[in-house]
Amino acid sequence: MSDACEWVGYCIDEGIGDLQRAAGTLGALDELSMAHDADELRRMVRDSEVGALGVIVGMTSDGVSDVNLAAAIARDGRARVVALVRRGASGSLRSRARNAGIDLVLDPMGEECREAEPPSALPSSPLFADPRSLLGPLESRAPVIALCSGRGGAGKTTIVAGMACAAARWGMRVAAVDLDLSCGNLHSCFGVRPVVDPTSLVGEWGSEGRALFSASPGVSVTAPCGRPEMSELVMPQAASLVARAAEGADLVLVDTSTTFTDAVAQAAQMCDRLVLVSDGAPGSMAAIARMGGLAVRLGVARTRISRLENRANPHAKTDFSLLRAEVGLEAARVFRVFDGGAEVPELIAAGQVASLMGLTGPFSRSVSAVTAQLLLELGRLPDDKEARRLSEEQTTKRWPFSLGLRREAR
Repeated sequence: MSDACEWVGYCIDEGIGDLQRAAGTLGALDELSMAHDADELRRMVRDSEVGALGVIVGMTSDGVSDVNLAAAIARDGRARVVALVRRGASGSLRSRARNAGIDLVLDPMGEECREAEPPSALPSSPLFADPRSLLGPLESRAPVIALCSGRGGAGKTTIVAGMACAAARWGMRVAAVDLDLSCGNLHSCFGVRPVVDPTSLVGEWGSEGRALFSASPGVSVTAPCGRPEMSELVMPQAASLVARAAEGADLVLVDTSTTFTDAVAQAAQMCDRLVLVSDGAPGSMAAIARMGGLAVRLGVARTRISRLENRANPHAKTDFSLLRAEVGLEAARVFRVFDGGAEVPELIAAGQVASLMGLTGPFSRSVSAVTAQLLLELGRLPDDKEARRLSEEQTTKRWPFSLGLRREAR
């Protein structure tokens, strides 16, 4: 394999022997160039032709772990193969590294180091992996619902927060995962400050569950990265984070960024329902058309995709002609969340989503109805009188206009 590409590597002085031993088993030692630091290694790969370089990462310092560095290079998608050298590599490390797109984990003192052989073709991009394999059968875990729009301002975050509160009122344990890792603000809807920076957990395999912290009774959330530029290091663990959340909750809701990052793609591939959110603004339908097409190309079954029209006019009927043919979702179920007036953004900005969902009005009731109906589809509707009643309502029907909000009696 050594004649197929050149090799570059990096490690600190203490690890040079292990790295050279691993490189020798790959037939790469004579063609190996060493970078002076982690940044230079990544620049070397980025400046090369796609597939021209193989990469070997050994012991590091520079404030970035060997696993993080290898995962970041794998995510860049330009290296032909990425190998991580680690003494005493555990099965858990190998599994997690594979999920992060790292092709080889080599123990310089182990048998696999002598037997390892890099792939003969370009490694698959993590974007097109199958993160759904991380989830067990739906019967043994929480359902996962992800909201996506392809543009900012469509209202995904507000709806995710409202759905979480609605489900929690029915006695469910809800995990709300914010995959806008750079600039997400899901936690702010609940009026709480970030408690855990997900960047601090990268490389601590099996620690993804610690990213969740309590935001409201029955609701746990994740926060974005404290430093937006570090989000690239967290993205490879997005699927593992969602899978771990599904093990300890009754419902997982995933908020996403405005674009289809690797993290969003992983969530779309593994979720049980992908809800495409539009709001009638210019470009909104074109955005979900692109997102819907991409989701289908990523292997998301059309039966798992729904559409949600946010800020809908409660007096207007759903315009089904807006479901463009190129999305391929003409038969997808359409939900509507109704415009609740100025009170909705005001209460959200004040971190009072729980109070908002405790009021009766077009927004809160329609969000609750959508939540109940999605849970009914997934066979997880809780045994709650309100949830059962709302699961039978039609969110496409005309909504009686209300000038004000009032407390809902349960």
